[in-house]
Amino acid sequence: MSRTDFIKSLGATCKNWTWSWSFIDDVNKRIIFGAWQDLKSEDGSSVLILSDRWQENENGEAKLGYIQAREHLNKVMFEGYQLYTFSQKRKKQKDELKSAKIESFAQEIELKYLVREGEDWYATEQESYNYSPEIEEEYYEGEKKERWSVYYERNPKARKECLQHHGYSCKICGFDFASVYGETGKNYIQVHHLNPMATIKKKYKINPINDLIPVCANCHVMLHIGKEALTPEALKERMLQQQ
Repeated sequence: MSRTDFIKSLGATCKNWTWSWSFIDDVNKRIIFGAWQDLKSEDGSSVLILSDRWQENENGEAKLGYIQAREHLNKVMFEGYQLYTFSQKRKKQKDELKSAKIESFAQEIELKYLVREGEDWYATEQESYNYSPEIEEEYYEGEKKERWSVYYERNPKARKECLQHHGYSCKICGFDFASVYGETGKNYIQVHHLNPMATIKKKYKINPINDLIPVCANCHVMLHIGKEALTPEALKERMLQQQ
């Protein structure tokens, strides 16, 4: 089976089957990337799926695959899509600017979590998940608007302790991924800092039970709408006003 046929069998698609690196399944809200097994992080816990170094080709022209991939990552970060990967190995080449060639790939996908390290985007296991997005600003180029994000490092142990205490239901609206999506949504939820890292902008000590709460993707985005983050209580009140 070709990679194109494999992706289509999953119900996913893309803008162009020739240059796409990532794929979208709108029905099941999944973003699917090929994970380069020969480009792992130093500790081996994460696999590279995208790099900012891949924005341009050897002629300095923008790569459409990169632009689409960033759009897909925004779906994961801000619209509640889940990240899935299938293992793939790329052929060795000296010039990284040239389009990567796939040597082989596995015909199965796995649920992963998105991590930003320097210029690179990695897919990792839940135990190693330690980043959450905070929107900082927007840049403009021509008529196309692109959104970029700043990431602040999270402590995975604090996240784990938070969820052990609070559970996996959203503290704002009560949404539970497992109740809606079954096994696919089991143990999935985002974690919100009551003291946003983007306002602190430095390392600080937290209490996982008092400073962190589990929230669904929609409520997480709503908490960060505007220049200042809303409190959970304020967002709950706004929801009640709409009922």
